[in-house]
Amino acid sequence: MVTVSDSSPARRHHLMPTFAVERYVPRSTASGLLAEGERVTQAAKKLSDPEKSAVAYLSSIYMPGDEVSFCLFNSDSADSIAAGFERAQIAFDRILEAEVLKP
Repeated sequence: MVTVSDSSPARRHHLMPTFAVERYVPRSTASGLLAEGERVTQAAKKLSDPEKSAVAYLSSIYMPGDEVSFCLFNSDSADSIAAGFERAQIAFDRILEAEVLKP
């Protein structure tokens, strides 16, 4: 049996709020969404102690008709995500707290 301690990074990310980052993403660059999400996570880790990293990329949803993407992150705050995007030099429109509803 594998257990995750309450202080582990995996456990902390699971308990953190989820945020949706809205972005304009032209169709020509949509294939890079996954890599950009990872770049934001890595950039956020460089802003703080990696053991206490407060940003974890979850997934992206892309609407090609509107060229809009919502990237989902777990984080302690929207500010931590914004700092990661800024450090990674990736533009975004807004960050909203979100609830992920699973069937």
